[in-house]
Amino acid sequence: MTEIWESGGPPRLLLIESQGRVAQDSGFRRDAVTQVLTGHSVLLFLVQDGVVLAVPGSDEDLDRFQKEGGVLAADGFSLAQRGLDTDLLRPELRVVGMDEVAGWILDPAVRVVWH
Repeated sequence: MTEIWESGGPPRLLLIESQGRVAQDSGFRRDAVTQVLTGHSVLLFLVQDGVVLAVPGSDEDLDRFQKEGGVLAADGFSLAQRGLDTDLLRPELRVVGMDEVAGWILDPAVRVVWH
């Protein structure tokens, strides 16, 4: 399993975004920015319709999230289902499988919030 986060350290936040651009409330993504700005280690995982946000320029909050040091990952299966070319996605986006996500969820040092 490829590690995105360093082992050990303080609790980490795994935020799972399953809604795309049509979601009326982008507050979840703004919360991710706030968490990064307050010094938390945050990984935002895009899955299902949320993977459309992996396209560069699709969401200003995600632009800022990455700029401030947040880690962004997307589900490879969801990307393929929606015909999104992995070569044309946001810089530094990690494409991962659900086996890796399961490992994150089961890690006792990770706090998970699903949107």
